[in-house]
Amino acid sequence: MSLITARKINRLGFAVFVAAVVFTLYAALAPGDDTQGLIPWDKAKHFIVFYGLTFLATAALPKSRFWKIGLVLLGFGIGIEILQGLPIIGRDADFFDVVADTCGIGFFFGPILVRQALDARQAPDQA
Repeated sequence: MSLITARKINRLGFAVFVAAVVFTLYAALAPGDDTQGLIPWDKAKHFIVFYGLTFLATAALPKSRFWKIGLVLLGFGIGIEILQGLPIIGRDADFFDVVADTCGIGFFFGPILVRQALDARQAPDQA
């Protein structure tokens, strides 16, 4: 592994991110009732989980572009729904789960992108 690659990945952060992805996949595919637990609304769970995964991915891959992280996480969310739709899994696929996933990703990146846009807009004035 070259030095350039090593700088692009926070190894501890990446390990935590991978563990969170594995746990998310397990929780999404395990049999059970999604209305149980601290947060009884399934869409809120999706939002919170994907907000957290986006945070962890951004911390693990600090030099990656936001759109790439968002696209990979969105693909992960779509993949979960496809797997949940398989008869062998015994869960229900729901398009609105993907919408909630997308909102979680977007709400994490939204303030960062707005701040970057404001900084870029002010930069020419300071020159």
